[in-house]
Amino acid sequence: MSNQPQDIVREMANSLRNSRSQLAMTLAQLEQVQRQKKIAELTEKELTSYDNEKVWRSCGKMFIQQEKQSYTGDLKHDEKLLEEQVKALEQKRHYLQTTVDNTVESLRRVMGS
Repeated sequence: MSNQPQDIVREMANSLRNSRSQLAMTLAQLEQVQRQKKIAELTEKELTSYDNEKVWRSCGKMFIQQEKQSYTGDLKHDEKLLEEQVKALEQKRHYLQTTVDNTVESLRRVMGS
C-alpha cells in the first residue's frame, strides 16, 4: 500500500515531462508556421507593388516565370492554410498548457497531503 502514492507521483511526473516536451515542440512549430505566414504575407505585398505582369518564382534550385496574379493567388492560398495551422497549434498549445498546469497543481496537492 505504501508504494501506491509513490506510483501515482511517478506517473504524474512522467505525464508532466511528456506534456512539457510536447508543449515545447508545439511552441517551436507555432513559431515556424507564423514565420512562414509572415514571409508569404510580405512576399505577396511586395509583388502587388510591382508593375510587371510576370515574375520569377523560386522552384528548388531553379526559377520559373509565372503570371504575377497566379503567384499572388498561390500566396494568398498558402496564407489561409498557414492561418488554419496557426489556429490548430494555438488550440494544441492551450490544451497542453492547461494539462501542465493541472498536473502541477495535482502534484502539489498529492505532495502536500
